[in-house]
Amino acid sequence: MIKLFRNIRQNLLNEGKTTKYFKYAIGEIVLVVIGILIALSINNWNESRKDSIEEKAVLESLLQNLNAAKKQSETLIAEEDTLKIRLIKLLGINANHSKMHANIIPDSIFKSTVWDLQSDQPTFNAYNNLKNTNKLSLIKSKKINKKFTDLEFYHNRLNDILEDRLSVHQIRIDDILENDINFIPLVKMNVENIDIEDEPQNNYNELLKIKRVRNLLGLKLDFTQNVIDYRENLDKEIKDLILLIETELKESK
Repeated sequence: MIKLFRNIRQNLLNEGKTTKYFKYAIGEIVLVVIGILIALSINNWNESRKDSIEEKAVLESLLQNLNAAKKQSETLIAEEDTLKIRLIKLLGINANHSKMHANIIPDSIFKSTVWDLQSDQPTFNAYNNLKNTNKLSLIKSKKINKKFTDLEFYHNRLNDILEDRLSVHQIRIDDILENDINFIPLVKMNVENIDIEDEPQNNYNELLKIKRVRNLLGLKLDFTQNVIDYRENLDKEIKDLILLIETELKESK
């Protein structure tokens, strides 16, 4: 093809048809430019198609991770609610005025209520991996990008309140188990082959009358409600993101 164009130009020059030569040369340049533009257009289309395929894979990966995180979040909120209910019952401050008396408080309930603490959070491994590899930039939706920013914000706030609760718990609340009760009977739950027959039994009814003990458990209850609120905020962000991504994937089909 190039040889053909060269021969045509040479013949026009040999015949002295300069005007026709220039017109032809311009036409040839236009054809070359058009060819380049077509090639660029095809290349851009291919790149756009590749980006769309990769974006879809990114969104599907995030959706799978978010659905797993949603289940984790719901389980963690349920555990916090259980702890909240136990603390309220143990303190005898139910709104319906029902009280938990000492003679029906098992060591297991007292131990789990005072000692247990949930510090786990939903995991967002897919989001963190994609963020570290700069692949989140493939997501074109501004709404989805903004929601992930919100998700990270609420995740960090939850982490802060969990660390605060853990710090206070370790410094103050665990002190009840160390100094105010005989802990050995509570060990029986984990170490069954021990004899606690001669161990003094704990009088939880009297213990719960001590102002310091009540205040510390009230502090734990207050922290627990704060944690529940933060967990529910994060849970809402997770569910909103799932809905946005599902809608985006449906529209891209």
